[in-house]
Amino acid sequence: MKKKMFTTVLASAIAIPAVVVPVSADTVFTDISPMSEYAEAVQFLSAEKLITGYSDHTFRPEQSISRQHVISIINNAVDLTPIREAKAFSDVPTNHPYSEAIQKAYRAGIIDGYEDSTFKPDQAITRAQAAKVMALAFKLQPGEKVTFQDVAKNHWSMPYIQAFASSGVTTTGLFHPNDQLTRGHYALFLYRLISSEEAVMPNYSGNWSGTLDIPQSPLNIQLHLSEDGTGTFSVPAQALKNHPIKSVTQKGNKLRVEINLPGAPIVIEGTVEQEKISATFSQSGMELPITLTPFVPEEVEVTYDELVIPVTGGELKVALQMPTEQSAPVPVGIIIAGSGPTTKDGNTAIGENNSYKMLAEELAEKGIATIRYDKRGIGENTALVAKEEDLVFDLYAQDVESIVKAINADPRFSTVHVIGHSEGSLVGMVAATSTKVDSVISLAGAGRPVDDILIEQLTPQLSEELLKASKNILAVLKKGDKVETVPESLYSLFRPSVQPYMISWLQYDPSEILKSLDVETLIIQGKNDVQVKVSDAERLSAAKPSAKLQYFDTMNHVLKDSPTDLAGNMATYTNPTLPLAEGLVDSISSFILKK
Repeated sequence: MKKKMFTTVLASAIAIPAVVVPVSADTVFTDISPMSEYAEAVQFLSAEKLITGYSDHTFRPEQSISRQHVISIINNAVDLTPIREAKAFSDVPTNHPYSEAIQKAYRAGIIDGYEDSTFKPDQAITRAQAAKVMALAFKLQPGEKVTFQDVAKNHWSMPYIQAFASSGVTTTGLFHPNDQLTRGHYALFLYRLISSEEAVMPNYSGNWSGTLDIPQSPLNIQLHLSEDGTGTFSVPAQALKNHPIKSVTQKGNKLRVEINLPGAPIVIEGTVEQEKISATFSQSGMELPITLTPFVPEEVEVTYDELVIPVTGGELKVALQMPTEQSAPVPVGIIIAGSGPTTKDGNTAIGENNSYKMLAEELAEKGIATIRYDKRGIGENTALVAKEEDLVFDLYAQDVESIVKAINADPRFSTVHVIGHSEGSLVGMVAATSTKVDSVISLAGAGRPVDDILIEQLTPQLSEELLKASKNILAVLKKGDKVETVPESLYSLFRPSVQPYMISWLQYDPSEILKSLDVETLIIQGKNDVQVKVSDAERLSAAKPSAKLQYFDTMNHVLKDSPTDLAGNMATYTNPTLPLAEGLVDSISSFILKK
């Protein structure tokens, strides 16, 4: 029933009484003063678009209300479940403006009409008739036997009027059953029904899921609201799991959820409807519509050990995948994720592909341990970035250095290898300039500075004017200076809070960093990669001729074999069942184990 739209949203979940939050007594109707007994009810119902006034801005509370208008409003307030077939009323033709509402009410059993097969839609409804319609629509039950001086015990309306009294909709004494119901009293009855405990609908505690329609990369989000008044927020594709919700507030059928995500607070605000929440998702100046519906979370089997490693600013949570059989110290590879919100499993906002998870599990079968992790500011390590502007590229490299330090102090491991994917390739190389590792493995690693790559990617997407603006912004950032004014169309890419990271990232040329390293190197590149080119691998190889260079003819950027067409290639980004490119794990394991 729709009535739960107007009762306390998630009442038991936030542990407050199931009542409608009082609204302002100021009204939009000239004949409803703030001191009127109808003010609060009329204001609330008007705000919910359940009732309207007249063109002269009056409400006319003392005027009677017709049967058709009562039924129309009930249809908007309550989901009526049909229990019988429709019936034709001789005075309600199919083209009647309230025909559909009247038929729904009849099929739900809340009206019957008259014996002469009429409904008399324009006739004023009596208080007794209204009690029946509303008690049946809101499924009210009689409580204690209540005596009304003007309602005989055997009167047909007595059960409904008693249900009204038991629900606090009316007071005892006189009910005036045969009087015409006024618009003002109908508003009071409806408001009291909506805000009464009897109108509370099924518990809204539980799990809610919805998808943000982000162009080219839809993103699923999840809310969990529990009975003890707590809540959590999750983004599976970004490995953000069970992040505490700051607050849940409700006013009528309006819900507001605030999530204090470090660096980018989120507000989800909307309307509770039947089995769904229609809302707006707001973050960093961006607003997107979202519809949340109930869902059952999948249970994910954890096959790794969880470790905590001290890093700058806190602790880094990592996943240690050990070989199933270990009789002596084993080599360990540090899998470093690519750019953006890429999780320890290799998944992104685009979807799940589980490439890093597969790589870790298959290397374990070869006798090689791995450590993989959500980058700081993402997933389990979200708290390591308090503000987006605090994040710089070097922090990623320092995290790898901290992991290497922890590995060197652990007797279970023999050698340490960095396995960097995409941007993670550069992160691993920079870390290797400051800490000793036994080898560097570059998976789809760029061979050029990031500004060259960005311009290449933006050229087919932007107008000439925006492309020129992008080049100018990158030139300023590369000098180490911030850009104060960013065109709105480029804001998501060059917003002020991300500029410190861009400035630090632009200082590095991957080929120059690799050239400076005195460490064994394996460069792996897929020829079907649409994000990093074969020319990038060639540039890295030219910078370090001693490196082993290996191509995989059909491998793409997410380390899966893919077709050459773009649509087929991109489909692999969201298919976690596809295996890794054939021969990839053998190539990496042979290099590490020196077979």
